[in-house]
Amino acid sequence: MSITLQQIYPVESIQTWMTQPFQGFCLDSRHVEAGQIFIALTSYSQPEKTLHFAQAALQRGAIGIIAEQPLPLENCVVCPDVRQRMGTWQKAYLQATAATAPLHILAVTGTNGKTTISRLIAELISSQHQRCAVMGTTGNGILPNLEPSTHTTVDALYLQNLLHSYAEQGASFASLEASSHGLEQGRLNGCEIEIAVYSNLSRDHLDYHKTLEAYAEAKSQLFTFTSLKYAVINLDDAYADVMLNAARHNPAQPKIFTYAIQQAADFYVSDLNFSLQGARFTLHSPVGQFAVNSPLLGQFNVENLLASLIAAYAAGFDLSALIAAVPQLQGAPGRMQVLRDQQRLFVVDYAHTPDALIQVLTSLQRHVEHRLWAVFGCGGDRDRGKRPLMVQAALEHANPVLLTTDNPRTENPEQIFADMKQGINFAQHEVHEIHDRREAIKFVVQQAQAGDIVVIAGKGHENYQEIDGVRHWFDDVVEVKAAIDHQHGMLTAYSALEN
Repeated sequence: MSITLQQIYPVESIQTWMTQPFQGFCLDSRHVEAGQIFIALTSYSQPEKTLHFAQAALQRGAIGIIAEQPLPLENCVVCPDVRQRMGTWQKAYLQATAATAPLHILAVTGTNGKTTISRLIAELISSQHQRCAVMGTTGNGILPNLEPSTHTTVDALYLQNLLHSYAEQGASFASLEASSHGLEQGRLNGCEIEIAVYSNLSRDHLDYHKTLEAYAEAKSQLFTFTSLKYAVINLDDAYADVMLNAARHNPAQPKIFTYAIQQAADFYVSDLNFSLQGARFTLHSPVGQFAVNSPLLGQFNVENLLASLIAAYAAGFDLSALIAAVPQLQGAPGRMQVLRDQQRLFVVDYAHTPDALIQVLTSLQRHVEHRLWAVFGCGGDRDRGKRPLMVQAALEHANPVLLTTDNPRTENPEQIFADMKQGINFAQHEVHEIHDRREAIKFVVQQAQAGDIVVIAGKGHENYQEIDGVRHWFDDVVEVKAAIDHQHGMLTAYSALEN
């Protein structure tokens, strides 16, 4: 079956090429195939090159151009809100040319927890013998086969292509991360999201959103999708009312489930106990009370698990059957990922905001027997205002603290370290500063003693370090393991010399 642009984008002035069957849309002029329509988005960094890209697309066989702004080309129509529309267009094209059963889509938003919650939802649904795709920061695919992702929420065309592919591969569900950028830029438009989950909100991305209020409003857009059947909202969070208001004013009138650790809600916990093996608690729900045994460390992972269980329950699965699968959950790589060595615990986590770092450190304070280390840096070309807040968070909740690099990107690391230390009183704290991240990890492995917990924060699942705009291979988990192996090798060699 074929489809024309006129069928999905009716406009008053119809050009001949708009009435001809086409072969889908493309955003990259280098990858345009004959018969496609090129969407010429105006580049934020190089707006003057938009015409050049459109001309290159026509040379490669594009039958027409849809542009945000007027271009001096014959086969071109202008659609100022094309970013908001193109996901819906691509879905219509795919359904018309190769129809598949639509996926049941669950989406998660929030500053922290998106990756873990979306991954846990996929694990829980998979435990019920249903194929579930997961899409977000740590990869895209049908569990357990994930491919690396370049963005938390990919562009609208690619997102629709992936969802269509997962449906063709037999998936029935998809669990997505919904970033504030992705929501505001319409990347999820075209998705019939049935279940929306909100975790929390704290300072992040203010270089883009400018204010926390604008950031929260961007997040709340997830609860305005008219396909929504359920809204799952963390009642403990300060911005819960923003999300509740959006859900309550949604004409679809989704069922709202609230959850909390600190107060009564539709779903809440009691008898919460922590150990190095995880957490145990009683879950109170509208359908009864359940004993839950989780292998995940930290109170915020109790919150993440709670949100995941509710979302999977809303998707139609039996809550007791889901809880029975909890002990086998693994969670997302680089999210409170634990490496144990001789009564020492090394925890690799993606925490890169003050609130996330506080959550990680305070959660682990319940487990530590001796010292709690914090090893972290701050990313370049990002919100400079949160840098000293990261350091203050570490000083208040850990000791010793080790400052190192994160991803400097194109920014001078010296400027980043200067910002991190601006206005900070380091008295009464053991603080180290080692700019080379590999050397910093080696140092902390050498210094950590039995009973210590070492948090290496900021990069989590990332397997690169971006310096001067170039990504160099670097994986915190691999580096920790290598440093431990090196230390053991040195101790063995030393022992041999003594004997």
